[in-house]
Amino acid sequence: MEFSVSLFFFLCLLTQSVSSQNAIAPPRGWNSYDSFSWIISQEEFLQNAEVLSQRLFPHGYEYAVVDFLWYRSLDGGDLSFGKENKDEWGRLLPDPDRWPSSIGGHGFKSVADKVHSMGLKFGIHLMAGISTQVVEQNTPILDTETGGVYMEAGKEWHAGDIGIKSRACSWMPKSFMAINLTLGAGRAYLKSIYDLYASWDVDFVKLDCVFGDNLDIDEITTVSGILKELNRSIVLSLSPGVSATPQMARQVSGIVNMYRITGDYWDQWQQMTDHFNVSREFASAKLIGIRGLNDSSWPDLDMLPFGWLTDPGVKQGPHRFTNLSSTEQTTQMTLWSIAKSPLMYGGDMRNLEENTFNLITNPTLLEINSNSSNNMEVCFPFQTPGIRSWIATGSGGKVYVAYFNLNQENSWILMKTSSLGSELPGRSFANCQGQDAWNEMNKVTNETLVADVEPHGCALFVLTCT
Repeated sequence: MEFSVSLFFFLCLLTQSVSSQNAIAPPRGWNSYDSFSWIISQEEFLQNAEVLSQRLFPHGYEYAVVDFLWYRSLDGGDLSFGKENKDEWGRLLPDPDRWPSSIGGHGFKSVADKVHSMGLKFGIHLMAGISTQVVEQNTPILDTETGGVYMEAGKEWHAGDIGIKSRACSWMPKSFMAINLTLGAGRAYLKSIYDLYASWDVDFVKLDCVFGDNLDIDEITTVSGILKELNRSIVLSLSPGVSATPQMARQVSGIVNMYRITGDYWDQWQQMTDHFNVSREFASAKLIGIRGLNDSSWPDLDMLPFGWLTDPGVKQGPHRFTNLSSTEQTTQMTLWSIAKSPLMYGGDMRNLEENTFNLITNPTLLEINSNSSNNMEVCFPFQTPGIRSWIATGSGGKVYVAYFNLNQENSWILMKTSSLGSELPGRSFANCQGQDAWNEMNKVTNETLVADVEPHGCALFVLTCT
């Protein structure tokens, strides 16, 4: 679609895009999985990207990411074997039936060009290791330096030489296995696939089955080194995060940009509440926004499953509305923002309703997500159990205080502003003004924060104190 913007507006957008080019702030964007599972087509993807460009890009959502199995024929299933499209070197290529511009060996180059023409950046999902189909077909490994088959120790190397069948991906054991990276041929294979995807002008890679319970520090380190040597900046995201710990994160945070710290999260309240403990752990470990690949790295709480969605693993596009209530969505967005998680919207962009749009573009939340500091959960002495609290500091002396009511009934919260002094020493809280971003009736009264918070809801005070 052709469109024009004023020079001033274009420069504003350009500045915003460049500011997060290397994940200086938590990345924002749209990912196809929550609304399309693995079956998305080129037409559907570009339709979503176009709306992303028009509506969310001005608010910093800049990545359009194709998730999961874009190379698999629809004749197969999400856990099946033998339906991958690949080139003669065993490198996975888009399914031509769903991605017709890839026909003739063009890969995702045309799609990336269209995404870039919208002002966005283009991302793809990859499984760690190597396809079982590629190993069984024993395709030759490309030497990107010579353009021929990789040679070492007087022999030509093939996929069957580098796959480790005893280390299959735990949740896709028929489809992918680890690579022996002690071998030069194993490293050459990874170099060949990332060189190919860089030639398509990919800006973002979500690498799966490589973190948490599936931690493969050798592959993460090798991939990070390859990306660092490329002529283009590519954000590296790790997934999933089942059983991820701060100790594990310290091994990878300096060489990636995002890493999931939970398993796959869908639109269920109980799943959402599980994120409070894990986000607290990673914040207290001082892992938010520390040095990463080419810039910063961010613990990732997973996507925003709002709007029109599908279900995991099915061959069906968006067909149902999120199970989360509007109150629960506000609670999630507030936690994700104050914990400084990347913000990846998962719903069908083509049916982005106004309430969801207003929530995910709320300027206070986005300011907190990008520019706040000292983000942490704190334990204030509330009489009511089931209340969680976070604080953060902002520009101009602002202090953000969030309360989350995980209970099934309304909760009244009363807290002296002076209590903040124990968490933010050196600041004065004798005279604070402010109110709740979600309920204007919740205010600071007589140096006391007063909030009536509904079940599963939250309050977000923006305070200015002297």
